[in-house]
Amino acid sequence: MRSKHKRPRSYGAGGPIAGTQEIAAIETALLSHGTARDGLLEILLDIRDRQGSVSQAGLQYIAERLRLTSAEVYEVATAFPAVNYGATVPYGNYTNNCCDLVCALLRGPADIDREMRPGVCGGRCDVPDSEPAPRSFETFRAAGGYTVVNRLQRMPTEKNQILQNIAGRNAVGRAGVGFPVHRKWQSLIATGGEPVVVVNADEGELATFKDRFILQSDPHGVLEAALVAASVTGAKQLFFYLRDDYADLHAIVRRAIDDTVAAGLTAGLDVHLRRSGGAYICGEETALIASLEGRPARPRERPPYPTERGLQGRPTLVHNVETLYRLRGAWGAVHEDAVPVSALLDPDMLLYSVSGRVRKPGPKLIRALPSLDALVRAAGGMREEEELGGVVIGGSAGTIVPASRCGVPLAELLASGLSLGTGSAVVFGKTDDIRWIAEKMAGFLARESCGQCAPCRIGTAKMARALAGGPLDRRLLDDLASVMSEASICGLGRSAGKFLARVTPILTEHER
Repeated sequence: MRSKHKRPRSYGAGGPIAGTQEIAAIETALLSHGTARDGLLEILLDIRDRQGSVSQAGLQYIAERLRLTSAEVYEVATAFPAVNYGATVPYGNYTNNCCDLVCALLRGPADIDREMRPGVCGGRCDVPDSEPAPRSFETFRAAGGYTVVNRLQRMPTEKNQILQNIAGRNAVGRAGVGFPVHRKWQSLIATGGEPVVVVNADEGELATFKDRFILQSDPHGVLEAALVAASVTGAKQLFFYLRDDYADLHAIVRRAIDDTVAAGLTAGLDVHLRRSGGAYICGEETALIASLEGRPARPRERPPYPTERGLQGRPTLVHNVETLYRLRGAWGAVHEDAVPVSALLDPDMLLYSVSGRVRKPGPKLIRALPSLDALVRAAGGMREEEELGGVVIGGSAGTIVPASRCGVPLAELLASGLSLGTGSAVVFGKTDDIRWIAEKMAGFLARESCGQCAPCRIGTAKMARALAGGPLDRRLLDDLASVMSEASICGLGRSAGKFLARVTPILTEHER
């Protein structure tokens, strides 16, 4: 058996040799996470935490210790920006100087082109004055929290009642697609086997920070719902997949998990906290699952669906934070005014992430929003000397709604095909160039494409170049929109095509 201190065979004469300090960091990470492939991303992130980045020599050392090829480890290291592979500058949260839409909008094209630095948006587009204090385990329990978990432990027959309550509430996923939750759970249960539940707290969508707000305010509300999901579906493993850039949330979620374990609320269930690697594509379920398996974040063809064959071949249920939090209303969770986010237990309440040229950006809880104009007013209105130019609604592949349409009743916009997506809203001014905004959105999609399929890999790159300058080639844009929306493997490419189809007429009209 190889000693853990013995240098791997791949470091022969002329080959790269990892330094003593990096080897020590690698060995420490291996002690924490083991040498199984499914811990690869966490190992790489641990090394980055200690070293600032991972070198080529370090990567080869890891490959030998995990009994993988260098190519397999390289694929993972380069698929996730947060690994910072081969970088000479330590990885950081580029909160105030990323090159994505909101930061670029507020700083101006000239500054962003001159000063932009590596890294994706840190999810701080709201620039909060203060962070909400998380509701503690004791306070949550005193308000009736985890009562349903205790009840399910004592009376497993109540699982069917929970499922019926969710179906009766018409609960849908809040990741942008809106698929009925009860159908997803029933599909998982019908497969048999040993299911897995995954909480997707990656939240990589452009200008979206609602899940962060929920976790900061009421982490136990999310965890309670995840434990109920695990109990009803018969899962033995629960994974919390948390965005790496949300560094402050890691301690909050870790404490919440430890408290529930200590209270005996996770009996028979293994709960794992894993970090994401900064890849937007992990908003797609199968790409996220690949990440948890220690593989590059690439979507898989469907069927089979994750509820049939997911993590390590087991049926897997993936829900985002808001979806789970809202489910608590199905079993009568207690609403406390002291925790404003609890208003989400009302099915008519919607949570928006508002950023851009408004006085009071941030998360906004609104019931029955009449129009996008009203959303701007809820965020304090436009900044001084600014006039509304429009709103980007629904994220990186969302819809650019000009100011002339922002006063139209929201119900009418939704009926005409507008999708709220994850509820993000980027407000821009009258002097902001709509084409430049479209170019930034297209550039984000091109950068975040995993590159697996040609329609998305080539299409998003061509889209970004076509929007970057020169006369608009309407025929080219229409062709790209059609190919991406019809032939891409996953939602990123398909959404990019639909975005282009929506924005082309707006840009054509704008340039007349």
